Amino acid sequence: MRDRSIKAVRSKNIARKLRMEGFKIIRKEPNIRFPEQDVYIFEATPELVIRLRELVEDRERWKKK
Repeated sequence: MRDRSIKAVRSKNIARKLRMEGFKIIRKEPNIRFPEQDVYIFEATPELVIRLRELVEDRERWKKK
């Protein structure tokens, strides 16, 4: 069963931006698919979910340019 009280962020850049905006990283885990990379675990507050969605949408818009 999936824990909906946490959000896993695979992007180091997005995790850094969230941290700089005051969101706390609960823990860091190795990425199962890419062990040389990390996954950053955040508490899934409504504020974090909204901001994470905005950051992902911004990144997608940037990639399309």
